[in-house]
Amino acid sequence: MKTNNTPRIPANEKSPHTATLGILQLNRFGDLIQTLQAVEELKKSHPHYRIILIGRSQFTKPLDFLLSKSFHGVYHLDSRKIFDSSEVNGLKNSIGELNQFLKTLELENINALVNLSFSKSSSYLASVIKSQHKIGPFFDFSNKMQINDKWSQILYATVMRGSLNPYSLVDLFRNIIGIKASPASVKTGPSLSLTRTSNIVIHPFASHERKAWKSEKWVEVIYRTLKENEGATIQIVGAKNEILKSQLITESPLLKNYPHRIQNLTGKTTLNELFEHIKKARLFIGHDSMVGHLAAVAGTPSLTVSLGTVRPQETTPYHEKAYNLSPRTKCFPCFPSDQCGFTQCHLDIPHQVVSSSIKQLFDQKELSTEWIKNSISSFHLSSINLHRANLDNGQMHLENLTEMTADTSEVFRMLYKITWSFVILDSEENFPFPKLNPTTHRDLLDSMTGLQHLYELAEFGKKYSRYILEEISAQTPSITKIKEYSKKIDEIDHLQSLVHKTSPSLSPIIDYFTVRKGNLFGENVVALTESSFHAFEECAHLTSVMYELVEKTISEHKLSSGKSTRPDINK
Repeated sequence: MKTNNTPRIPANEKSPHTATLGILQLNRFGDLIQTLQAVEELKKSHPHYRIILIGRSQFTKPLDFLLSKSFHGVYHLDSRKIFDSSEVNGLKNSIGELNQFLKTLELENINALVNLSFSKSSSYLASVIKSQHKIGPFFDFSNKMQINDKWSQILYATVMRGSLNPYSLVDLFRNIIGIKASPASVKTGPSLSLTRTSNIVIHPFASHERKAWKSEKWVEVIYRTLKENEGATIQIVGAKNEILKSQLITESPLLKNYPHRIQNLTGKTTLNELFEHIKKARLFIGHDSMVGHLAAVAGTPSLTVSLGTVRPQETTPYHEKAYNLSPRTKCFPCFPSDQCGFTQCHLDIPHQVVSSSIKQLFDQKELSTEWIKNSISSFHLSSINLHRANLDNGQMHLENLTEMTADTSEVFRMLYKITWSFVILDSEENFPFPKLNPTTHRDLLDSMTGLQHLYELAEFGKKYSRYILEEISAQTPSITKIKEYSKKIDEIDHLQSLVHKTSPSLSPIIDYFTVRKGNLFGENVVALTESSFHAFEECAHLTSVMYELVEKTISEHKLSSGKSTRPDINK
């Protein structure tokens, strides 16, 4: 089985100082590109490391033109071939194919395997790939999922459980791998230059209908763009299964006067060819998709229209010239399992805002708060959020340009970013105090009660963990007392789940603590109890920091009404 598209250094020819890091990423194109961006800093800071990628062949092979430049080896897992049991002895053949793949990987002598996929299948695969150390989810010999590193636990507790994760996936991947990016080191592609064409690449599709506008809205955007930008040419791109959708746009009567200025490339390019088009383009516009991440690698300015289940803070292209337009709809972002027959979020982003933004970016000007005030109707502005990616601090955060009051989720995402960075990374994040409205003010007040309960429960957890340790170390330990204290800890876990229901904005802390408790370290009662004590201690620390931030935010809201200057939240 051919599994590597770049020359591989045999184990016996490697330098004794060379460490091999294996990255397991079984997700789709966008996740692969974000993984690629995450490892770029590692290559700079540790050039002696050998970094290999393990991914599904249907996604890795089309991206070979990028992956082969960033990884020393790319191993293509042909999952369709491995798990095709249609032939006679299908299961036997599948096992044989998988064993052959694993034997090939074994030759790499992987020092550390990092699973960035967070799916059950990738966790099982991570458990059978030989490596000295494993980061991210994997199954142990008792078939229990293990997630031992803190940043993987944060990802599992936030990205997989709700919409309050404050980090870009690129930064989460960086933190899981252990990369400390400095502000000066973040560079995401070539800068905009005079060699670019007047083309605007538009990808009006997405992996799910809930994440993309209907063709009628894109027709309006393209019509107004061509009318207001005489030198512009539109290139519509997409996959082969999107050809019919693209024709609904190009064959619209509203665009009948512009056939010479619209180039429909849908289904006609490889990913490499598409990347070349994006590199030459002046601008990229589209929904959340792999194409936006290609634009980030190419250094092309982009505007992403986020709808449905998309979480802008996680998937906005990782690039300093990236903008994101999202609705202020209460139910946005939703979950794939949520029922939605109306898609209000699609209606809450006016096509006029997109067209106006395109004109500003096409003229090679920035979208700014001042421009929004002068160019966007307040009627349209009331239903949108327009963010600009900011990479000045070595990580990406989204700066809201609309200067409107933040909703509850946005406020809590900012507070969580400060909290995680302080507690886990021992670093500070500086953000201005958010503007609160009556709803967010009330929600913050309500959260303080939940935080107090969580803190008290964590302190009780520490106390009973300590009691267990003291009883075990006694000359005549009482099994009855140990069981009694353990029962108290079980009651604490139950009470925390009740806080989860009454204060959903605190779910990241509760879910993170649940994951921490499910992955305690130790081979005996003493070690496990000590690990439990430290978990409760960390929970108490998180809640106390969060409580102080909420308290400061509410105090500043009361004091700064009408003031133009606002100090940093963590000062």
